[in-house]
Amino acid sequence: MGPLGVWEMVFLFVLALLILGPRKLPELGRSIGKGMAEFRRASHELRSTFEREMSAVEQEKQSIRSEVSQLTGSLTDYTYPSSGDYTYDDYSYSSDSTSSASAPQAAESNPAPAADPAPPGETTPSTTEGEVKT
Repeated sequence: MGPLGVWEMVFLFVLALLILGPRKLPELGRSIGKGMAEFRRASHELRSTFEREMSAVEQEKQSIRSEVSQLTGSLTDYTYPSSGDYTYDDYSYSSDSTSSASAPQAAESNPAPAADPAPPGETTPSTTEGEVKT
């Protein structure tokens, strides 16, 4: 089914002339021509819009690629500090240190000095007024 030949075109023209008549045939030709021109204009507009959008997408894709390559370059240039630069003394737990011991443990390891006993007849702050320590 290729393009229409000369004889097929003549046959279609005669058939249209018989069906529509000599008065309606020129009007039909004009309206078909206008419709085809409108179709071509719309298809050209659609094609140009599509190409414009595709170029915008391509530019955005290029900008994203350049940003990714820039970030990748900055990551490869980054040098991580060596483990010798860090001191772990601030974060480690030492059982030898009394500063890290809790309050009850420090109290047990360092007992408070014994207080001198109060002389007989005097009250101490731990005794009440009526009690006298002997």
